[in-house]
Amino acid sequence: MSGQTGTPETGPANVLPGSRSALDPGRAIKPGRHGLSPETVAAIQRERLIDAFVQVASERGFTHTTISRVTEGAGVTKKTFYAHFTDLDDCFLAAYQRGMDILLGRMTRAYESASSRPDGIHAVLRTLLVDLAREPRFARVSLVEANAAGRRVRQARIDDLARFRGFFTGPSLPPVPAAVVDAIVGGIYSAIHVQMETGEAEELPSLLPSLTYFALLPLIGREAASPYLTDESAEEPPERG
Repeated sequence: MSGQTGTPETGPANVLPGSRSALDPGRAIKPGRHGLSPETVAAIQRERLIDAFVQVASERGFTHTTISRVTEGAGVTKKTFYAHFTDLDDCFLAAYQRGMDILLGRMTRAYESASSRPDGIHAVLRTLLVDLAREPRFARVSLVEANAAGRRVRQARIDDLARFRGFFTGPSLPPVPAAVVDAIVGGIYSAIHVQMETGEAEELPSLLPSLTYFALLPLIGREAASPYLTDESAEEPPERG
């Protein structure tokens, strides 16, 4: 995002895992005297491993992802991998949590910047769909490959869905039963998951009008929700700085 920067060694902050090549020459650590602290070296190696994991898992699937492929993709040794992670599930969890924290942070800012709560929900969904479309590797790993991951990754997904529920409740929205909110969240997740399984991630923004209407219908009624069905604001989303 504009205004979000990192150190020259580690690159831009708030970038979803898998969006940068782990083998980019700009991320290489020169042998010998490189002038970097051990902490900086460790941070660079960890980030490269996370990016490489997402790249490998998105292309091959988690069940065909190995530590050897991840370390090869990151340009580091297995010894370095085990200095940061206990196993592939541990690496998966780090990539998933980091990416979802970034994504949910963007969604929260979009929600809070809107002029009304319905517009806030629309902004949340737009941010989610556009960002996943721009980062198809992370989208596939977090939405599809997470199904094959271990218990900790699956629990992290449950926890994040609970955080997502917060956008559909609050004092400025009509109260609805918890089961209805769960149905809204589950329906949105299912629609995005199906698109990832059957189509291209770049088409995710086309779901915005229907998903916004679907989410708002039980909250504000058909008449107030209907205008969002003709929304076209996600067709040409602005590039992030």
